[in-house]
Amino acid sequence: MTTASGKKKQYDEMAPEYNAYEDIPIARLEAELITTALGDCTGYNILDLGGGSGVYAREAVRLGAKRVDVVDISDSMMKIGRDIESKSRGKSRIRWLLGDASKPMEDQEVDILPPGEYDITMANWIFDHAYTVNDLRGMWESIAKSLKPGGKFIGVRAIAPGCFAPHNVTTGKYGCLRSDIKMIPGGFQCKATLLTKKPFSVGCTLMEDSYNLVDAIPREFGLTDFEIVPDAESETVNKDRKFWQEHVDDPCFAVVTATKI
Repeated sequence: MTTASGKKKQYDEMAPEYNAYEDIPIARLEAELITTALGDCTGYNILDLGGGSGVYAREAVRLGAKRVDVVDISDSMMKIGRDIESKSRGKSRIRWLLGDASKPMEDQEVDILPPGEYDITMANWIFDHAYTVNDLRGMWESIAKSLKPGGKFIGVRAIAPGCFAPHNVTTGKYGCLRSDIKMIPGGFQCKATLLTKKPFSVGCTLMEDSYNLVDAIPREFGLTDFEIVPDAESETVNKDRKFWQEHVDDPCFAVVTATKI
């Protein structure tokens, strides 16, 4: 089983390569869908759990957010974002906070806003690193606690059946190749290789409640109205419908939204 220190080491080691992720096809589609999900963020307080180098934190600021708190387990990932922000003009609206999204923020003394103060909480790809059902529960509890009533969750997650489709396990057509798939109680483990100019791999563990979009766990914490941001009519897909058809037929990821009761 991967430990918290093991997760941190993994992310620290891939930090220098991770920014190249933005160049692969799946990332370009993902970015468009998250921008759509964010919408007008004017005046919002936003929490970005597992936000890494702050790609979507910066997008939220561009869309008008008043404040974005990035929480990540890897200081090396966040350093990339801090360096980018240090070169921008004016006062940054992004804060960088070291913490594990699967653990209670208060137990880690992470300096986020009080419970129920965020308008939007993002959690992009973190569910693919929930190594146990308890990890997954912890992530959803952190998300739910942070949101104000009526607040919005936005997250990217791998989904079935596309997790096991040829474009994801054989050809890597969209820039990600899953291999070494091993079914475990409650989910599966695999290696995800991102096919950037200099490919790199990361170990993943996915729970059925997440990749099958059951969402029983987050509903326990007061999240409702789960929706997938539609990608079939996105600009990215429509620019090259033939290229994206396999993904449209068997999507390997989804941008999902929900609302806090």
